[in-house]
Amino acid sequence: MKKTWYIIKREYLTRVKKKSFLVLTFLIPILFGLVIIGTVAIATSAQEKIKIAVKDDSGLFEDKFRGMDVGESLRFVYLTGNQQPIDSLKHIYQNINCDGILYIPKINLEQPLGIAYYSENELGITTKEHIINNLSDEIRNRALSERHYNIDTIEYFDKKISVEQIIDNKKKKGSSEVAGMFGYACGMLIYIFLIVYGAMVMRSVTEEKTNRIVEVLVTTVKPFQLMLGKIIGIGAVGLTQFLCWGILTVLINMLLPVFMGDKLMAMQAMQQSSQMASSSESTQMLMNISNAFHDLNIPRMLLSFLFYFVFGYLFYASQFAAIGAAVTDDSDMQTFTFPITIPIIISMILMSATLAQPFSNAAFWGSVLPFSSPIIMITRIPFQVAWWEQLLSMFILVVCSLGMVYVAARIYRIGILIQGKKVTFKEIGKWIFVK
Repeated sequence: MKKTWYIIKREYLTRVKKKSFLVLTFLIPILFGLVIIGTVAIATSAQEKIKIAVKDDSGLFEDKFRGMDVGESLRFVYLTGNQQPIDSLKHIYQNINCDGILYIPKINLEQPLGIAYYSENELGITTKEHIINNLSDEIRNRALSERHYNIDTIEYFDKKISVEQIIDNKKKKGSSEVAGMFGYACGMLIYIFLIVYGAMVMRSVTEEKTNRIVEVLVTTVKPFQLMLGKIIGIGAVGLTQFLCWGILTVLINMLLPVFMGDKLMAMQAMQQSSQMASSSESTQMLMNISNAFHDLNIPRMLLSFLFYFVFGYLFYASQFAAIGAAVTDDSDMQTFTFPITIPIIISMILMSATLAQPFSNAAFWGSVLPFSSPIIMITRIPFQVAWWEQLLSMFILVVCSLGMVYVAARIYRIGILIQGKKVTFKEIGKWIFVK
């Protein structure tokens, strides 16, 4: 055990002290913060501040434009009682401190033609859509009124219905979509970890085998201890990196309001005052996110993530270590790693199907079989999967992970000393049973 600990310590420290590890560990959260800063800065600096004069010969939209202002970024000046023709006004709108003039002729509600905007500069996409949507709504409402339809009744029935979910006699408040995306994010993290750090284990074994360093190491350390030390040491590097990313991300999010408080408040005010999107839909979305986290069992989710994170890595890293010990060149490495990566890729494909039907047979077996359970089960947990299913999945994964470590060690002890020989799957299978 003491020798294994030395190997773990060596594998961990040599990688943690590398400049590449330090750069990636600190650079990614910093880049994340810079993206947020850049987004806020661009959104606030690029915000349109425009004033538009409105000449409405139809007389239909006066009340409408009085409520169409969007904070300080978009203002409308309604030219009440101005009898000048549009030809004279469209050249002098700057004299009334406006950026352009919107002309609405006397229109037929059946065919509202002739509406035009005069300016030296084009309107932004959001501003143009804002004007079009509001004018279209007003024309629609007036056309319906002329047909003696009750507009309030029509708008009432235009609303979408909501369907409550009662799960085990308990009302579910949160949105399934939000919970599903949370599970998807956790599954994606585990997928990345398995691929990146599993391959790192294989490269480490292959490098030591190629440089013949391993021939010296096995004189003092058992091959099983060497393999286990590498797997645990490199896995600890991954956990450290993810932990650092989490802490730094939280710190950056806490510091952003301190240094960019004014810009963040300006952006929030812009979003709140903007009427490009329905306020009711935005409010509902925020409520869904809040309720989803309220319904989510956070302690269960975090502990489950850590469990599948560790044992999923152990299950796959031992396979990568065995392949790294068996192969002698890069071409063989690609051939032998293909069967290992296929289940991980299939798990990613199955994860999308799991989000659509989290309690289907495919989702159940995907969350039970050890080849896919680290990714699929963590995706299902936000949907309040039954405890017995998760415990069964965890038990099978633990047993299979330990079994895979044993099998990998049997391959590792022979393959690690083989040099310059092409091996086959059949030959590797025989190594497992060699005493």
